[in-house]
Amino acid sequence: MFKYLRLKSQPDKVVTYPGSLGIDWLSRDSQLPITLKHINALPEKIKRRIYRNLLPPDILSRFGVHPITWNGSDREARVRLRAEAGEGVVHLWAWASNDPNDEFFRLEIADNAYDGIDIHMLLLNDPNSPRFRTDYDEDGNPTLFGTARRNLAEEERAMEAGLAPAQIRGSLGGSKSVFKQVDAFLATLGHQAYFLEPLTYASAWVFERRGFAYVRGHKLMDDIHSEFQPGGRLNRALDDSTPFRQAEQWRSVRGRAWAIQDGILDAIGARWDHLRMVKQVGRYAGVETFPGATY
Repeated sequence: MFKYLRLKSQPDKVVTYPGSLGIDWLSRDSQLPITLKHINALPEKIKRRIYRNLLPPDILSRFGVHPITWNGSDREARVRLRAEAGEGVVHLWAWASNDPNDEFFRLEIADNAYDGIDIHMLLLNDPNSPRFRTDYDEDGNPTLFGTARRNLAEEERAMEAGLAPAQIRGSLGGSKSVFKQVDAFLATLGHQAYFLEPLTYASAWVFERRGFAYVRGHKLMDDIHSEFQPGGRLNRALDDSTPFRQAEQWRSVRGRAWAIQDGILDAIGARWDHLRMVKQVGRYAGVETFPGATY
């Protein structure tokens, strides 16, 4: 993927990884990137020490979770790490109550096929806010964040409460802290950039504000903004035919996101898929596809 990005003027160094990480190899060149797979081959306590750096202490402390022990005030575990040997994937969960399934933080990162890093999942839920069952349909089947099926009644309730598509609770508003932490962590490992695929229009807008640019999808975002303007095809499709297509929704990020969730992109022969974004470590791209946006 780096060939699209012009990240550096010199060719990438060819990295030949050892069977396991050791002092001799680590001392060879501090700029060589380290994969998650090689970290995952280390002993469990070392992995815990390394991956601790992915959890923003300010977010943990907000819910009484100790950033080093990962325990709550009751000394019970409040963080779970899964980093299996032989795999290049890391999962982190953090929760505030006695229910580990009601997490306020969830992060999944993975090696990709280009010696880079992908973020597969980032959830920041306010556990003190109302919960909406948008993650399951009326028959109890998972909606996969609304991508496989929908729970229209719950989506409408969530929208009226100020949530965006794919949210089950209000957001913590901590993405800035998370990406600062990820930047620092990946710089330590020697990575220059990382990638993700925005699940919704609202999440793409948030990632723009956190310094990401588009590998794929910038034209679609520009087309969406243009067609939501008065007289545009998306604007005309806000015809009050569903609760998610009200006339004034084009004015806000959330309004547009709910209309897109409702399939309004059919009006321009497009779909919300295959978008991919990149963040260069320590850099802010300055991309803004909805100038002067109101969330």
